[in-house]
Amino acid sequence: MLITPHPPPDIQMEKYGELSINIVSLCAENLLSHPFIVVRRQCQVNVNSQRYHVLPITLVPAVIHMQGCQGFSAFWKGLGSILTVRGVTMALEDFISKFTPWPKEISPHSSPKTIGQHLLLKCSALALITPFYSASLVETVQSEIASEKPGVLDVFKEGLTRLLSFTQPQTGRMLPVWLLIVPTVSHGILQYLIGNAVSTITSQILRRYHKQDQEKQGAVSKDSGSFLDASVRLQSTFIGHLASDILLYPLETILHRLHMQGTRTIIDSLDVGYEVKPILTRYEGFFDCLNTTVQEEGFLGLFKGFGALCIQYALYGAVLKFAQVIIQEVTLALVPPKPKTKTQDLVAPLTPSAPYTPISAVHPGVASLYSSPLNSSQHSSPRSGLFAARAPVAGPRGPAVYVPPRDRLQEVDLRAEIEKHKMNLMQDD
Repeated sequence: MLITPHPPPDIQMEKYGELSINIVSLCAENLLSHPFIVVRRQCQVNVNSQRYHVLPITLVPAVIHMQGCQGFSAFWKGLGSILTVRGVTMALEDFISKFTPWPKEISPHSSPKTIGQHLLLKCSALALITPFYSASLVETVQSEIASEKPGVLDVFKEGLTRLLSFTQPQTGRMLPVWLLIVPTVSHGILQYLIGNAVSTITSQILRRYHKQDQEKQGAVSKDSGSFLDASVRLQSTFIGHLASDILLYPLETILHRLHMQGTRTIIDSLDVGYEVKPILTRYEGFFDCLNTTVQEEGFLGLFKGFGALCIQYALYGAVLKFAQVIIQEVTLALVPPKPKTKTQDLVAPLTPSAPYTPISAVHPGVASLYSSPLNSSQHSSPRSGLFAARAPVAGPRGPAVYVPPRDRLQEVDLRAEIEKHKMNLMQDD
């Protein structure tokens, strides 16, 4: 029986933190941003609007008036259809990748052929989802007080209706699907490429910044941790989506107007927030819509509702940053910090002392002095024995040896004893 060991508490809490921040990002991207997507699309498709709402401040009175008349439900319409279209797109990509050699995912080290096949897979899924995207767009912008509420499966019914009338639609002003496929696929592929490119560059910059910050603190970790990786990934993805939406905003305006033409949709007018207006346009194609918009509404007509995009990403980024800080603080509070290992300084080994030199090797006369019976008492005393082992005498027959200062007094006593011994010998003679 195999027993799988439990991961350490710090690694387990990092995984929980990564999961939490991913859930917060998913909710903020799909739920929190939806009201601003509704407002933005209503501004984009309104050809006869007097206010462009390029700045966020001009949207505030209109949104307040619209909420007072219709309630908060007016900002959440079409949420189910948008999520359905995203789910169907992912299912189509998975289905096509299983029956074709086109890969569903690629890496930075993939070959150009693999990248081309992956982009071909994306184009195929976007082309098949085009009529359902049109039905979802209609449910997002139509007014609830002037239209019936759509059902759960209406997005499939309306999408199949437009798909079956591929060449010539039943209504006179509605554009055929084949004219909508090219701008829809182009917008989707450009959004995917720009978003991934900006996200990759941003991720490298953020990782380098974190590495330099760790080097300044003096501790570079080999494994950055799953929570830090998730934070860097989400921040880079956020910046990639923001860059792609800003750069492709004029293309998105033209695309939405082409999809809405001939659908007989009544939308809420955001000039003051009280009125409703029908969509009445007659475009021949993408370039005709672009030229007509610039001539009649000016260049800023391509950026109608841009203020809603600014509010959307400002709120999205604030919620993401706040959730990241809270989750990180909770993770650090639940996981105790790792104790620092104490490093002991290396102690240098003791150098061996100089070898002991016997006193007889220094001066032979001194050894005979202590063997004399005249000094037998001094020879047996501890002081004389200790002195005999440590006190050197410098002479012509022996080398000069350093004498410590505390032993110089004993050296003087030794010389006096030698002189006294000589005087005794001379008297005996």
